[in-house]
Parts: sequence; structure tokens; C-alpha cells
Amino acid sequence: MEPYHKGLGFRYLLETKYFRDLPVKDDLGFLPPPPDFKTYPGATRIDLPEPDLQQDHNLWQCLRKRRSLRKYKREPISMQELSNLLWATQGVTKRISPHLFRTSPSAGALYPFETYLYINQVDNIKQGLYHFHVERFDLEQLRTGDFSDKLAHAALGQQMVAKAAVVFLWSAVPLRCMIKYRNRGIRYIFLDLGHVCQNLQLAATALSLGSCPIGAFFDDEMNTLLDLHGADESIVYLNPVGKL
Repeated sequence: MEPYHKGLGFRYLLETKYFRDLPVKDDLGFLPPPPDFKTYPGATRIDLPEPDLQQDHNLWQCLRKRRSLRKYKREPISMQELSNLLWATQGVTKRISPHLFRTSPSAGALYPFETYLYINQVDNIKQGLYHFHVERFDLEQLRTGDFSDKLAHAALGQQMVAKAAVVFLWSAVPLRCMIKYRNRGIRYIFLDLGHVCQNLQLAATALSLGSCPIGAFFDDEMNTLLDLHGADESIVYLNPVGKL
């Protein structure tokens, strides 16, 4: 029997280690730098209200109360609640060209991911798929319609995806961090999105909303729904949010 560390995942960890006395392994060659963030120029834009940062919530209590919650009422959340959730995950807190520093940390301030939303029940926003534009803090409408069943089916039948008021879908854009960190950069994408998802869960807790991280889904089906390439950009993480 081959030792367990010969598996693909273990090989990746072993081959992207840093060693003090050995050069970094690198077979990538030249990598073309991608845009710092994505935009859909022809899309209808949905303006969001300014996030309400005056609400008084105790961080320590939110940490204590945070849970992965899977049962939601079929009730809408407000645009203000959605704005606060988006700001908690990717709100710009400082601009130092060319970087947009945000509420969650990222290796090299490169933010190698994009945020998509399935709006199911949000006041004054049509049901459908959207892209979050970080710099403008608005939504770009991709496709309108009911995608609840398709998303749940792609998420291995997890019905909380269909019943949530909104589903956050995060994609990885590997080149955005690999141009600096090369092969090891793949590690940082998942670390970065862990920070983002925790911010979302704490914000949802502060707003008395339920949320649950999801890593189990059929990748190609999710990418097809959002018209993503699957290699240059691919969905890697979901989080539904809904009323309790």
C-alpha cells in the first residue's frame, strides 16, 4: 500500500512547502496578471444603501452565539440587511493605489476571489443571480428568475440553499494571487475565503439571521449557472443566509 501522503492533496502540500535551504519549486513560467476585480460593463446595476455601521452589537456575544444554522423562514431580508452583510464581507475600508483594503484580510491584499449572489427574497430586488462590484458597492444583474431548485440540486440536494433569502457564492480567481505567490498561492485563496465567510457569519449573527457555510457541491454545475470558465475562475464556497 502506498503511504497516505502520495494522494493528490498531500502532494500539493508537500510540493508547495518553503524550505530554508532549497529553492522554491516552480514550473509555471510567465503568468499574465488578471484584473484586480471583475466587472460586467453591460449589466443592469442595483444600487445598495450605505451600510449602517452605527448598530451596537457586542463582538464577544456574536462569537459566542455564532452557529451554522440550516433552517430559514420563507421571508425576505431588507436591502439594508443585505448591504450590511456585503460590507462585512468585502467593504472597502482604505484605498492605497492600487489596493482596496477591505474588512477581511487577504495575502498581499490581492483578494483572489469574486462574490456572486443568488437573490431569492430580498426586498426591492428581483429574484436572480448577481455579481457584487466591490469598488462601487453595488450589484450587477446577471440573470433574473428562480434558480432555487437548480442551486439546491447542484449543492448535493441541500434544501437550505433553496429556502434562504440570499446565497453568497464565492469564486476563486487563482492567477490573481499566483502572479505573486506562484503555486503556493492556491493555499491562500482558501484561507482568505475562510476570513470572509467568518465575517459573514458574525454579521448574520449580529442581525439575528441564520447562515451556514457549504463546501459540498458539483463544481461544474455551479460554474455553469454563473457562466464561469471553471479553471480561470471557479466557485469554491457557498453560504446561504435567511430569516430565523
